[in-house]
Amino acid sequence: MNSSARPLSAAITIDNITFQLEHGDITGQELRELTSPAANDLWLDLPDAQDVPVPPQSTITINSNLRFFTNTPITIYIDAAPYRVPAGAVTEPKLRELTSPAIPDDHRIWKDIYDDLDDPIAEDEIVIIKEGDRFFTKAAEQAIFEIRVNTERHNVAGPIVSFETIVGLAFPAPPTGSQLIFTVGYARGAGARPTGTLRAGETVTIKNGTLFNVTATDKS
Repeated sequence: MNSSARPLSAAITIDNITFQLEHGDITGQELRELTSPAANDLWLDLPDAQDVPVPPQSTITINSNLRFFTNTPITIYIDAAPYRVPAGAVTEPKLRELTSPAIPDDHRIWKDIYDDLDDPIAEDEIVIIKEGDRFFTKAAEQAIFEIRVNTERHNVAGPIVSFETIVGLAFPAPPTGSQLIFTVGYARGAGARPTGTLRAGETVTIKNGTLFNVTATDKS
């Protein structure tokens, strides 16, 4: 027997549900009918590229690891409350906005993994979701971190710090001016966005060694 022969079936996923299909060609309509109820719209997921719509009459050659998404609503749970969302993927900020009121910045979101360690969701992370996924929130554990603000060392409570806290560290005695604008940039942060800028009212996740640069400009 040729050990390198192609397997008789291939594993594909639709909305993160696995289907075993024979190798060969299949139409977009036949792919839609694998879901229940049959999906109205279907996209082929291309890594690091724009997803491609799959019309019903189109033909796809089946091979392993093909991923498809539909717009079929699914139910996920946050702190035991159900929410209807489109299947596929959702960002961490969008998860926060599902609840009313929104999940506060000083709370973290965790994915509940049955019989395994729960998975913390990083800031701005893209989360693949499927029917019945459960998430829970809890206040981030406070700790003291050493950061630098305009090259000066500061010990602050974290891991979440606000724009206002950083500006206060940079300018203990605020400069004068009728139209002051503060610009806050940071690097070596924690989570999925280690470098960026902060605006008034925003927060960022820090770690030891996070760097901040704060400038003040008078627009008057």
